[in-house]
Amino acid sequence: MKLILAIDIRKEKVVKAYAGLRLNYKKLSLNNNDFSCPLFLINTVIKKFKINTVYIADLDALAMKKDNKKLIKKIFYSFPNINFLLDAGFNYPIVIYNYNKYLENHKLNNYSFVLGTESIRNYRLKDLLQKKNFFFSIDFNGSESKWIGRFFQEKAKLNLIFMFVKRTGGRGVNYSVLNKLKNLVCQNNCFLAGGVKNKCDLKRLQYFGFKGVLVSDMIHKKLKGANNLPPIT
Repeated sequence: MKLILAIDIRKEKVVKAYAGLRLNYKKLSLNNNDFSCPLFLINTVIKKFKINTVYIADLDALAMKKDNKKLIKKIFYSFPNINFLLDAGFNYPIVIYNYNKYLENHKLNNYSFVLGTESIRNYRLKDLLQKKNFFFSIDFNGSESKWIGRFFQEKAKLNLIFMFVKRTGGRGVNYSVLNKLKNLVCQNNCFLAGGVKNKCDLKRLQYFGFKGVLVSDMIHKKLKGANNLPPIT
């Protein structure tokens, strides 16, 4: 079961996600230690856990405000052996093209783009699948049915993230919804975000057919209980 560290960034700082209420997200602090620097958080986590993949949500870009592109470039540079999944509000193909060109011009290739159904417009899935190793994030916000129908129709094996934003903060996995989507999970490479609380969830989701989970709260709790946390620099 692949563990993927999930990070939300706003105004160049890591913020604490809870129940999808983005306006209430606050800078991440653990045991009175400031973990809001993404470089410091990632460095601490990869030293203590067997994690080689990090999901980053640029909340400013998702809200169509000034993005954190320069910081994200720095993060990618700083951790060349980490695979990053970047969700930055990619709404139209030209936005993907320009962002990808920006990163490629800086000789970066340790990333994949996450296309969230809350943002994307006018996409032909087949065209995207021919280009880059994309992840599609199904946002369970009430409008997921039409997207689930589209993904069911695709013959190619997709990388799908089931994104339960309202469950973030360890509020519990929505197994009742997942039970209705077993066929979609079995047909694709599926990952779950939102609600995972403990190892029991990991085992159950693995048995269900998920390839991995995006977690933050679980890791934060482990860091809270860890002794000898590295000094903040």
